[in-house]
Amino acid sequence: MENTLYDILLDVSKSSMIDEGDLQTAGLLILSAATQGLQISRAGIWLLSEDKQAICGKMLIDGDDCKLDTDLCLARKDFPRYFNSLDSERAVVAHDAQHDENTNEFRTSYLIPFGITSMLDAPIRHRGEMLGIICCEHQGEMRTWSNEEIAFASALADTYGRAISAAQRNDYERQLKEINEQLEQKINDRTNVLQDALRNLNHTQAKLIESEKLASLGRLVSGLAHEINTPLGIAVTSSSHCASELKRVQKLYKDEALNEEEFAQFLAGLEDGLGLINTNLTRAATLVQNFKLSGSIHTANEEEQFELRSCIDLTLKSLQPLLKKNHINCVLLPGADITLNSYPGAIAQIVTNLITNSIHHAFHHTADKQIRIELNQTPEQITIQYRDNGCGIADDIRPKIFEPFFTTARRTGGSGLGLSIVYNLLTQKLGGDIVIDADQSQGAGFSIGIPCRA
Repeated sequence: MENTLYDILLDVSKSSMIDEGDLQTAGLLILSAATQGLQISRAGIWLLSEDKQAICGKMLIDGDDCKLDTDLCLARKDFPRYFNSLDSERAVVAHDAQHDENTNEFRTSYLIPFGITSMLDAPIRHRGEMLGIICCEHQGEMRTWSNEEIAFASALADTYGRAISAAQRNDYERQLKEINEQLEQKINDRTNVLQDALRNLNHTQAKLIESEKLASLGRLVSGLAHEINTPLGIAVTSSSHCASELKRVQKLYKDEALNEEEFAQFLAGLEDGLGLINTNLTRAATLVQNFKLSGSIHTANEEEQFELRSCIDLTLKSLQPLLKKNHINCVLLPGADITLNSYPGAIAQIVTNLITNSIHHAFHHTADKQIRIELNQTPEQITIQYRDNGCGIADDIRPKIFEPFFTTARRTGGSGLGLSIVYNLLTQKLGGDIVIDADQSQGAGFSIGIPCRA
């Protein structure tokens, strides 16, 4: 008998059904083992309610009949002595169930109707807590449960506790999977939102940069118009004077009053006038040519090989009207030619924005306004050192000056985009960086690093 119980218990313990997490399958296996090992036809699994005031049949084998989630429930208030015995969390061993003090409460309502004479209830424990019992019920002649049978029933109950752990593990895994799927979906949704926001931001940024380019060109056009007006005005005046003198000399000639002295004065005046016209028209043509070249640089979006010093010098020439209007002396320090593969339009925009920033913010209390630009080259990088002699950048705003829309000149029309566009062009377009010089006592200074190839 002992070997038989041991073999049955071993088979149950080794079965994969116990750890698959299916409580119905595991329960049927355990109850079948109980009926086989104890040679009974009736066995069930009963689980306590959460408040431990009732115990209900979860599964019942009665001969060839098997019931799941039975409607049998026993309340503590109706069977207090039985529940007191359960509270001890020990096996309820009733050799004579109908007269045992722990089970005789069931005599009329349960034991006699089902012909039960002996009961063996083994507690089911999970993580140290009693959850219910495996109830083994003997029908027929009263029997005495042996220690081996009590141990066997207790071991089956412990095995069911193992099955509960497997079921909980499966449930946790399912919940974790669902949580992971939900989290993954949330991450995907959030990623899509962020990607949309990033696309919108990049689109807006491109629009802002383009708008700033057009604004820069607008300032150049305004300054150029002012500068061209002077030589063209002189040329027009001189041309009118020459035409007037020509008419006067023609009249003298017709009236036969033209003498040698008058004709000599006319030729000398005509020569001076034509010289003024030629000089000023050449000056205007040079301004227009520089503007055309500067405009092509500002609007260039393709990477190309170019000479950096010439690019910056041409940009400064196009900005001369603006610099002259604000009485600023801007100098590109001399040095060797620097050839690189990059984006000349971006560099022209950077220089233009830095100078515009100095004009708007630096020179409110400066008499001799100066800007110095110096170029240096290493095998890996080109450095543009930019410095004005204005008021410098205050410590409290230095961390914010590259933020979009941050400006200290909002009331005077500042957009807060100039230095932000400089930073974005450098870091994203050119692959470089810009650093504020630590010493701002002599004016605002920036060190710009640009790789030799974008």
